[in-house]
Amino acid sequence: MPTTYKLYDVVQSARAMPDLTPVFGQTSGFTQEPALTIGNMVMQKFLATRLDWKFNRAAAAPFLTVALQQDYVTSITNLGWLTQSWRIDINNTALPKPVFMMEEVRDLGQTSYQRNPFQISWIPNSLATFGKWQANTSYQTGLGAAQTPASPIQQFIDTNGNFLYVTGFGTSGNSQPSAPASSAAGVTVTDGAVTWTVADPNGIAFRLAPMPASSGIVWEIHPIYQKKPPKMTALQTLITPIPDDYYYLFFQGFVTYCYKQAGPQYAKRFEQEYTQWLADLDTALRAGDRESEDATMYPSESITGGGPWQPLPIGPGYPYEPYSY
Repeated sequence: MPTTYKLYDVVQSARAMPDLTPVFGQTSGFTQEPALTIGNMVMQKFLATRLDWKFNRAAAAPFLTVALQQDYVTSITNLGWLTQSWRIDINNTALPKPVFMMEEVRDLGQTSYQRNPFQISWIPNSLATFGKWQANTSYQTGLGAAQTPASPIQQFIDTNGNFLYVTGFGTSGNSQPSAPASSAAGVTVTDGAVTWTVADPNGIAFRLAPMPASSGIVWEIHPIYQKKPPKMTALQTLITPIPDDYYYLFFQGFVTYCYKQAGPQYAKRFEQEYTQWLADLDTALRAGDRESEDATMYPSESITGGGPWQPLPIGPGYPYEPYSY
């Protein structure tokens, strides 16, 4: 869904409205303010609505689980919230490979419980669990392996404070690798046959629960997320990711906040325009809700109650029998 409108186009259309002339000045030339402030305000409120707009979704790079590693750092900095995730039994020879949906949750604590992970959340990289580098040690991928190979946690903090994670597999060298202080995300460091890559310190990490089991199945995790509202820095900035189909909603919001900027004499007009804008947004939201949801409800316990032999009580947060997933 392409975007062809720029903030400049929005401003030009708004300037044609006589009531808004004081906002942008009497002359043909005008500065970037207050257009940039108003535009960014509208962008944030537009993308902060309760519907996770499909045009604002992004796919994170899939990653493979490592035995006993719960957190996986990334260089993603624009994640707003998780909308969907699934795990693939990547080494299964069946076609198609078995795929299981995951449950996106707001917070997951650290756990020592081992099982196939079915929940996923995100945390800042700075709060992720890191391992300790080990010399002359095999850091292996589980891709193509019958079961998860034994490996240390494949991320650590080097002596210069960089977050390093494995992107090239093999056996580590004799001395601990490190990147220059404050290295940019994506910088690589060679360590014997292992390649370490610097993760963005302002990025996020994905946390799984339960913890991937030792000698268990290797899962390929595919997170989908809603992006944060982008910041427009110039009038020539496209109003991406809002597609042309929804330009009218962005323009309506822009005009609304222009009336707020125009002064107290337009306070009542601002309230009227704001009410109309919310109504238009709600109409668009209801249009998006015409598609049915693929969701499932799980009872918290059976009619006869849970049994004491179960390691965890079956419920919305643990919707599986112990050996059925």
